[in-house]
Amino acid sequence: MDLRQRWPILDELCTCATQYPGLQIWAFGSMLRTDHPRDLDVLIIYTDPQHVTDLYAAHLWEVSLPLLDFIAMTPDEEHDYRFIQVTNAALLHPQPSSPAQHP
Repeated sequence: MDLRQRWPILDELCTCATQYPGLQIWAFGSMLRTDHPRDLDVLIIYTDPQHVTDLYAAHLWEVSLPLLDFIAMTPDEEHDYRFIQVTNAALLHPQPSSPAQHP
Protein backbone atom coordinates (compact mmCIF):
# COMPACT_ATOMS: atom_id res chain seq x y z
CA MET A 1 0.00 0.00 0.00
CA ASP A 2 1.15 3.52 -0.78
CA LEU A 3 2.44 5.38 2.30
CA ARG A 4 0.16 8.33 1.61
CA GLN A 5 -2.84 6.00 1.60
CA ARG A 6 -1.73 4.06 4.66
CA TRP A 7 -1.31 7.22 6.75
CA PRO A 8 -3.60 10.02 5.49
CA ILE A 9 -1.64 12.60 7.51
CA LEU A 10 1.23 12.09 5.04
CA ASP A 11 -1.13 12.85 2.17
CA GLU A 12 -2.31 15.97 3.99
CA LEU A 13 1.31 17.04 4.53
CA CYS A 14 2.10 16.54 0.84
CA THR A 15 -1.02 18.45 -0.16
CA CYS A 16 0.09 21.36 2.04
CA ALA A 17 3.58 21.14 0.51
CA THR A 18 2.21 21.85 -2.97
CA GLN A 19 1.94 25.51 -1.89
CA TYR A 20 5.73 25.77 -1.60
CA PRO A 21 7.76 25.47 -4.82
CA GLY A 22 10.86 23.32 -4.54
CA LEU A 23 9.83 21.65 -1.27
CA GLN A 24 10.44 17.90 -1.13
CA ILE A 25 8.91 15.48 1.37
CA TRP A 26 10.66 12.15 2.03
CA ALA A 27 9.64 9.26 4.28
CA PHE A 28 12.26 7.29 6.19
CA GLY A 29 12.65 5.15 9.28
CA SER A 30 10.38 2.49 10.69
CA MET A 31 7.33 3.43 8.61
CA LEU A 32 9.17 1.90 5.64
CA ARG A 33 9.67 -1.38 7.49
CA THR A 34 6.58 -1.97 9.62
CA ASP A 35 2.83 -1.37 9.60
CA HIS A 36 2.99 -0.21 13.23
CA PRO A 37 5.73 2.45 13.60
CA ARG A 38 5.99 4.51 16.77
CA ASP A 39 6.26 7.66 14.68
CA LEU A 40 6.31 8.79 11.05
CA ASP A 41 9.77 10.10 10.21
CA VAL A 42 9.70 12.78 7.51
CA LEU A 43 12.55 14.65 5.83
CA ILE A 44 11.71 18.06 4.37
CA ILE A 45 14.18 19.44 1.83
CA TYR A 46 13.79 23.16 1.36
CA THR A 47 15.41 26.15 -0.29
CA ASP A 48 13.36 28.82 1.51
CA PRO A 49 13.32 28.48 5.32
CA GLN A 50 10.01 30.34 5.48
CA HIS A 51 8.37 27.44 3.67
CA VAL A 52 9.34 25.09 6.50
CA THR A 53 8.08 27.58 9.09
CA ASP A 54 4.77 27.89 7.25
CA LEU A 55 4.40 24.12 6.91
CA TYR A 56 5.22 23.65 10.60
CA ALA A 57 2.54 26.23 11.45
CA ALA A 58 -0.09 23.89 9.99
CA HIS A 59 0.25 21.88 13.26
CA LEU A 60 -0.07 18.55 11.45
CA TRP A 61 2.18 16.86 13.99
CA GLU A 62 -0.38 17.50 16.74
CA VAL A 63 -3.24 15.59 15.15
CA SER A 64 -1.74 12.33 13.96
CA LEU A 65 -1.14 8.93 15.44
CA PRO A 66 1.49 7.80 14.99
CA LEU A 67 3.07 11.21 15.48
CA LEU A 68 4.91 13.00 12.69
CA ASP A 69 8.60 13.56 13.38
CA PHE A 70 10.15 16.16 11.07
CA ILE A 71 13.73 16.89 10.10
CA ALA A 72 14.47 19.69 7.63
CA MET A 73 17.58 20.13 5.49
CA THR A 74 18.70 22.26 2.59
CA PRO A 75 19.69 20.40 -0.58
CA ASP A 76 23.37 21.06 0.27
CA GLU A 77 22.97 19.61 3.77
CA GLU A 78 21.25 16.52 2.40
CA HIS A 79 24.02 16.12 -0.17
CA ASP A 80 26.74 16.47 2.48
CA TYR A 81 25.12 13.92 4.81
CA ARG A 82 23.78 11.68 1.99
CA PHE A 83 20.72 11.41 4.22
CA ILE A 84 18.37 10.04 1.56
CA GLN A 85 20.86 7.39 0.52
CA VAL A 86 21.88 6.42 4.07
CA THR A 87 18.29 6.13 5.32
CA ASN A 88 16.94 4.68 2.06
CA ALA A 89 14.23 7.35 2.16
CA ALA A 90 11.20 7.23 -0.13
CA LEU A 91 10.02 10.31 -2.01
CA LEU A 92 6.46 11.36 -1.11
CA HIS A 93 6.35 14.82 -2.73
CA PRO A 94 6.58 15.78 -5.46
CA GLN A 95 5.22 12.52 -6.81
CA PRO A 96 7.72 10.92 -9.20
CA SER A 97 6.51 11.20 -12.79
CA SER A 98 7.66 7.66 -13.58
CA PRO A 99 8.61 4.58 -11.56
CA ALA A 100 12.11 4.69 -10.11
CA GLN A 101 14.75 2.82 -12.06
CA HIS A 102 16.92 0.48 -10.05
CA PRO A 103 20.34 -0.58 -11.36
